[in-house]
Amino acid sequence: PAHLARVASLPGEDWFESVLGAKRVAVAPDEMDELLVILVSAGEDSREEAALALGRCGVAAAKRLAALLAAGEVDARWWAARALAEVGANEGMAALISALDDPDADVRACAALALGRAGNGSAAPALADRLGDESAFVASVVADALSMLGGRAVEALAGRLGDESPHTRLLAVRALGRIGSRGAIESLFGALEDPSYLVRYYAHEALEASGLGMVLVKP
Repeated sequence: PAHLARVASLPGEDWFESVLGAKRVAVAPDEMDELLVILVSAGEDSREEAALALGRCGVAAAKRLAALLAAGEVDARWWAARALAEVGANEGMAALISALDDPDADVRACAALALGRAGNGSAAPALADRLGDESAFVASVVADALSMLGGRAVEALAGRLGDESPHTRLLAVRALGRIGSRGAIESLFGALEDPSYLVRYYAHEALEASGLGMVLVKP
């Protein structure tokens, strides 16, 4: 099962409701303007609905949302990132990566989560750089986002295992454990000698998650 359905030609309105259980949504330019106004000024529930609707608009909405994310007020920037998470794919990717440097921690976290949901591995290096974010909350969300990228984030995460910050190394090794990729095994072996007990502990767990059965004996 997937969210995609292939048909030979555009069906009638009744097909969307009877077969997919959904309504077809077509958004004109003036309607998009209205959705953007709702996104930045309405109540929380209405903003969420607007974000979902804008997500269905694809490229056209991504360009407008990217501009809002770059220059809007802090609340508007957060909602722009939220809506771009619904657009997905490559649309708005550059804007979301730039938003990882936003002065507001909540905006940075929202942008990180949106990048994780988009599933584009090209965002992994920029996300990995934020594992050392001054906000522990943002750093934790970034680690979750990298986990969402799966094997595409392994190289970027492995590169953070040598970071001078124990907390950054810990987040990296835990994310690698959640991914469970054999491509991380060599780097994880190095983490078994980490000065931090927690890093060593989660390196053991990550190696087990990678499918590696082992018995370690320290000489």
